[in-house]
Amino acid sequence: MVEKVYGIGVGVGDKELLTLKAKNILEKVDTIFVPISKEGKKSIALEIVRDYIKNKKIIELLFPMTKDKETLKKYWNEASNKIMNESGEVAVLTLGDPTLYSTFSYVWNILKENNIDIEIINGISSPFAAAGRLNIPLVEGDEKLCILPQGKDLERYLDEFDTIVVMKTTNLGEKLKELNDKKDKYVIGIVKKATFEDEKIVYGKIDEIDFDEFKDYLSIAIIKKVK
Repeated sequence: MVEKVYGIGVGVGDKELLTLKAKNILEKVDTIFVPISKEGKKSIALEIVRDYIKNKKIIELLFPMTKDKETLKKYWNEASNKIMNESGEVAVLTLGDPTLYSTFSYVWNILKENNIDIEIINGISSPFAAAGRLNIPLVEGDEKLCILPQGKDLERYLDEFDTIVVMKTTNLGEKLKELNDKKDKYVIGIVKKATFEDEKIVYGKIDEIDFDEFKDYLSIAIIKKVK
């Protein structure tokens, strides 16, 4: 059985943003588990750390892009069993940070239920990377911040929070265009593939944004009230 599991956040894309602690652990573990969303598809997390790992055993963990809970549970259990049945110390990679909407969270609870020794190695998460690339603060002073997956219940929270982060912007354009006369109260920045070489950034009023360019799994939006 596995001796210890490191849940490692590898950040958002730029290889130089990997933490020194993450690099050191990747160099010492016996096996590295990497998430994939489809058989035969490359792991983005693995590509980020590839320059820092040599002669390591790499095992893929399949987490399909589906919302069917029973199907997901099947793959979570399969991934957890692979991890637990490996020997020595292992690392499980995840994009961003393990504590924020990460693939590692799918197996985290199962590992804990089986009394597996786990250590989390934090990475730079997409909300912070996006704010940095947009060159804006997320919040200041006593401002309030809200993070919404896919803009869920967006209109409900717009008046209550000073800044709203929307993870995954596939349907964001449609949601914001429904605001009508409220649209001028907000500015929005969207970052696609933050810190990657093919990164794309836009910032402005809602009516100035071409949302069709940002219907991407790795796009994130930051909506702020106009002061």
